Amino acid sequence: MTLQYQINSNLVRYMELIPGTSAFIDARTPGSDLKDNFCIIGAGVAENSRQHVHIRETAGFNIGAAGQPPGIKNSLHSHYTAELFVVFKGQFRFYWGNEGEHEAVLSHGDIISIPTNLFRGFEVVGRDYGFMYSVLGGDNSGGVVWHPSVITGSQGYGLYLKADGTLVDTIDGDPVPNESDLMPLLTEEELSKFDTYTAEQMMPFVALKKDYREVSGDFDKPGVKQFALTGHPSSSYDFQVKSVDDVSIMAYELAEGASIPVHKRSEKQVLINFEGDTLLNIIQDGDQAQFVLTTGDVFSVPDGASYSLENLRGTSFTYVVLGSDQPDTLQDN
Repeated sequence: MTLQYQINSNLVRYMELIPGTSAFIDARTPGSDLKDNFCIIGAGVAENSRQHVHIRETAGFNIGAAGQPPGIKNSLHSHYTAELFVVFKGQFRFYWGNEGEHEAVLSHGDIISIPTNLFRGFEVVGRDYGFMYSVLGGDNSGGVVWHPSVITGSQGYGLYLKADGTLVDTIDGDPVPNESDLMPLLTEEELSKFDTYTAEQMMPFVALKKDYREVSGDFDKPGVKQFALTGHPSSSYDFQVKSVDDVSIMAYELAEGASIPVHKRSEKQVLINFEGDTLLNIIQDGDQAQFVLTTGDVFSVPDGASYSLENLRGTSFTYVVLGSDQPDTLQDN
């Protein structure tokens, strides 16, 4: 497999993202329709087998995205593994608890790492279309646990969730399933076992962009800032203590013309180019290639590859999602 083939297979351009409009059981419920779900790396927890997946091979974690207009909600649900969000566009109101009784509003560059065993949902507030990246821990994220109100509220709109977690779409031609095959509703006793957090208790799981704190970085170079964010041991922010998922996020901010030299890590890495145009030089098995990451692009770094980053203009900001919450030091090339 050539390096160029690897690049073509591992690069997802923001402008080429393909949405799914019926990925989950609530996709046609009034107030939860008109939303786009994207599977960028791995199928994540999408319930619809027709959902487009850009890169099938997972990285020890899955990366997706959600895009929706103001007033549209993603309904109350829970996950078995870590779920982290990075807001890219617009403002999102996150709400959580068995009744969605707690909330916080996050905007561009804010990160939230939502604990497991907790119902959560989100909606776009304000006037602008909202878009955010999501990271789900594990190669297999285990599916979605829906609040009973979501399943009952979806009835009559052509989508049925089977007990095995697959979605039946009768509008798209699937036969109506037998009632005995459907996902059972959670009982009151089962609901009582889910956690809740006040807004204050949730703050250790939030990294606001305005509060990002620079850490002593891997590269002592002019114009280079490194930030250790959720999950990273150098971060002051908490991570998924209830989960065995190995996921952390750090970031590089590069001034115009600044660069990070060629390096590699033992952990799996995925780059999300959040702002600016970043020249990526990648080396693998003696082969070398260059290409530009534009705003919103996602690139899964091939295993064993080394790379460098250079900002071409203005200021660039690149997130690095790592397949470990205890990343190793940089390796020699």
